[in-house]
Amino acid sequence: MLLRQMRYFCAVVEAGSFTRAAEAEFVSQSAISQQVKALEKDLGAELLHREGRGFALTPAGEHFYRRAARILDDLDALRQETADLASGETSVVRLGYLNRYDGWEVAGAVAAFARRHPRATVTSVAGSHDELRELLGSGQVDITFNDRRRTLHPEAVNLPLFVGYDYVEVSEASPLAWRDHVTTTDLEGATCVLIAAPEQEEVERAYFQDTMGFHCDVTFARTLDEARMTVAGGRAFLPLEARSCEGRSGSIIRRIPLFGADGAHLRHEYYAFWLRERSTPLVEEFGAILRELFSPGAEPSITDKIC
Repeated sequence: MLLRQMRYFCAVVEAGSFTRAAEAEFVSQSAISQQVKALEKDLGAELLHREGRGFALTPAGEHFYRRAARILDDLDALRQETADLASGETSVVRLGYLNRYDGWEVAGAVAAFARRHPRATVTSVAGSHDELRELLGSGQVDITFNDRRRTLHPEAVNLPLFVGYDYVEVSEASPLAWRDHVTTTDLEGATCVLIAAPEQEEVERAYFQDTMGFHCDVTFARTLDEARMTVAGGRAFLPLEARSCEGRSGSIIRRIPLFGADGAHLRHEYYAFWLRERSTPLVEEFGAILRELFSPGAEPSITDKIC
């Protein structure tokens, strides 16, 4: 069994197609197919059950993929760590993350990465959507965790992570606190608190008022904690997203689902972004860790599978 065969097999599984895997590995489709068949012959097991132009993983294939993906990740990490030791340099990954996100996954990715690469450093900065785009484009960060508001960047890797459901947080004293859901029409006359640096305030105001349809007054906070203190005082509501689709929750601060005019729960897509021309193995690995932690069933802990 060759490492190349293992890598090609994992590429096929992750791409969901022999053709896309061949493009990603810069080889012909026939070469990918031959190597996967040689791998199956060497193992004495069918890994992929072919179904017309598609395929399905067999139980043996699922097991092999999980173990092989981890081995390949470890080998990539070993290669980078050896290069770092030889050069005497410490690698740095500069992360930008959305200042409105309230989950554990980004911090979990930093912790997992640090365990894999004890000589590496992750620096991080929080920012609004447009601020993160500017930081990435100017080269001030290497990778960003951000929501999608525009057409995906053709010169960047756009790694989908999850779909977030829209909510608003209100004080328990708010007349909206016991609603099962709200719409932007219900929020008219209230005050919306947004999180942004001074130079990004007008950009954020325009997005939420013009695109999201928040026809109400807007005030600003610099951090999520500061915004929530404003909400707790009954002076404003805070729009944000969460991974799960749930009903009303919370006590002191209540989280209410935000619905659109069509009666459906509003949603946003979240991605990891990094520029192809500045991609490095460490940046790609950090993106892969983020994807793993945002996958369904991931728990708020750093497991052996990740680390």
